[in-house]
Amino acid sequence: MIEELIEQYGACGTVVTGEQEFPIIDIPMMSDERWKQLAEESAVKHFQEWYGRKPESVQEAFEAQKKFIRETISIRNDRRLRA
Repeated sequence: MIEELIEQYGACGTVVTGEQEFPIIDIPMMSDERWKQLAEESAVKHFQEWYGRKPESVQEAFEAQKKFIRETISIRNDRRLRA
């Protein structure tokens, strides 16, 4: 598995722990700012698909997602209890 990751991403160094040497896999990382931007865009997109309008704020879109998740988890739990 490590070999596959090294082949896909490459290694940018190694770390030595005790007598073992481990590669540092050079996996590209996303900044917190970029993650937040994508989360906001996704929440707004889903809100528009669900309600047919733009949310008044990003917070409204996030609240709609939280509600959806709560309801989805509740439905799944109900189905498990009935099984």
